[in-house]
Amino acid sequence: MASRLQRIKKIIELAEVELDQAAQTFALMQSKLADAQSQLSSLESYQAEYAKKPSSVSQISPIQLQTHNAFADKLVQAVFAQSNQVAESHKMVELAQQNWIEKRSRVKALEALAKRIQNNDSIKLNKQEQRMMDELASQKYLQDTNGFI
Repeated sequence: MASRLQRIKKIIELAEVELDQAAQTFALMQSKLADAQSQLSSLESYQAEYAKKPSSVSQISPIQLQTHNAFADKLVQAVFAQSNQVAESHKMVELAQQNWIEKRSRVKALEALAKRIQNNDSIKLNKQEQRMMDELASQKYLQDTNGFI
């Protein structure tokens, strides 16, 4: 019985390692999402600031205006690409979180199984001890009634 419990405990240890790895991955994905959101926020701020520049200048040449507009278009593309990156990072966080939840549930289930096995082993051991005590008591009684000392 003890070997079964020991095997379950080894499996729990391995499951806990997987849980720790899943937690680290989850934290990493959250960090990447935060970085991506921060970068998006910075790009949007820069884009808004850059869009105000031509209106603040009184005279601007057509070439400067064309260059400004081309760069503004590139900023729009960068914001769009970064928005996609944020959405992708958000999906990765959700997947990592789901994986972590599954690993945690597995560890808890294995721990419950180990506790049940341990409880069953204790019950069996107690019953065995009780049978031995009953047997000794009955042998003592027989010895006392038959005159054995």
